[in-house]
Amino acid sequence: MAISDQATQQLRAIGLMSGSSLDGLDVAACEFTIATDSGSPRILSWEMGASATLPYSESWAQRLREATQLNGLELTALHADYGKLVGELVRDFLQEHHFQPDLIASHGHTVFHYPERGFTLQIGDGAAIAAQSGITTICDFRSLDIANGGQGAPLAPLADALLLPPHDFYLNLGGIANITARTHNGHVAFDICGANQILNALVAPLQLPYDDKGHLARGGQFIPELARQQNQLKYFKLPYPKSLDNNWVRENQTQVFEAHPESTANRLHTACLLIAGQIAQQVQQIRKRETMDEGPYSLLVSGGGAYNDFLIECIQTALPDVKIELPDDRLIAFKEAALIALMGSLRLLGRPNCLSSVTGATYDVCGGAIHSGRS
Repeated sequence: MAISDQATQQLRAIGLMSGSSLDGLDVAACEFTIATDSGSPRILSWEMGASATLPYSESWAQRLREATQLNGLELTALHADYGKLVGELVRDFLQEHHFQPDLIASHGHTVFHYPERGFTLQIGDGAAIAAQSGITTICDFRSLDIANGGQGAPLAPLADALLLPPHDFYLNLGGIANITARTHNGHVAFDICGANQILNALVAPLQLPYDDKGHLARGGQFIPELARQQNQLKYFKLPYPKSLDNNWVRENQTQVFEAHPESTANRLHTACLLIAGQIAQQVQQIRKRETMDEGPYSLLVSGGGAYNDFLIECIQTALPDVKIELPDDRLIAFKEAALIALMGSLRLLGRPNCLSSVTGATYDVCGGAIHSGRS
C-alpha cells in the first residue's frame, strides 16, 4: 500500500463482478488516490488499467445457473469451488498483466437476495480467493447494510457519486436496470426491472449471446397484452428504496417472455419498449417526489444494454427532455467491477462504502469481510 501523506492514501485494487448474464467474470485493475482527512472520503484521482471479461465454461455457467436449486451441502461446496476458480482466474490475470494489487474486491455471484427477510447470499469463498491468489480479499459487501435495515442495493451510486462526472441521472443496463439520481436531497437509487436477463434469454435458443445492437428487436412488433400484464407487476408500484432479486426477475419476467407464443423478434421488441417505459415512469416519479428542477436533464448509461442501439432509442423516445450520454466502452463494460474495487479499497481503509440514503439502512456502513493474503 503506497501512502503519500497521512491524509491521502493510494491503493491498487482488483474489482470482480459476476453478473446475472453468466457470460463470465468481469475484472478491472484500478488505482485510487483517496483523501481521508475528514468527513466522507473523496477520490482525488483514479484510473482503470487492464480489464477483461474472463468467460465461464458452459459447465460452470450451468452450475451457477442452477445454484438456487441446491441443498445446503451442495451450495456450500459450490461456494468453495467457485471461490477457488475465481482465485485461479485472478492469479492468471495478474501474471498476464503484471499488476500487483493491495487487495482483491470480489462481489461474488448472487444466489439469493431477500432484504425483506434479512439476508442476501453472494457465493465465491473469499478465503479460497485469497489462498489461490495470495492477495488480501474482501467480499460480502451487502450483508452489513441489510443487517442494519437496508436493501443492500443498489451499490452503484457510490461509483456515480465518487468516480463519474456529474449528471442528473445514471442508468445501469445490466441484467437488472437500476437508476441513480442526484437531487437536492442527496442521491436516490433503486432497481427498476429486468433488462439484459430478459433480452439475452430470448435469443439463447438462437445460439446467440445477445441481440447485437438490438437488430432483432428493431424488426419486431409490439405485443400489447404482454406489456399490459408486465406493467401490472406489484414491484413497479412500490416506492423506493427497493431492490430486485434475480429469481424474481426470472419468475415474473424472463419466464413469462420465454413462454409467450409470439416470435422472438416481437418479444424482444416488446421487452425493449417495456424496459424503456418503466425507466421513463421511474424517472418521472423521482422528478416529482424529489421536486427536481425543470429539465433538460442528462442521463449517463452504462452496462451491456448501452450497446443495444434499439433499446437506447426506445429510452430516448420515452424521455424526450433527457439528454442520453454514453461513456467510453471500458466504463460501459466494467463500471461495476470498478465500483467493487472502490468498495474494497474503502473497506480496507475503514471508511463507509454503502450509501444509506439509497439503501434505506440506518447509517452508511463499511461493509465487507476481509480475508488476509500472504503478503
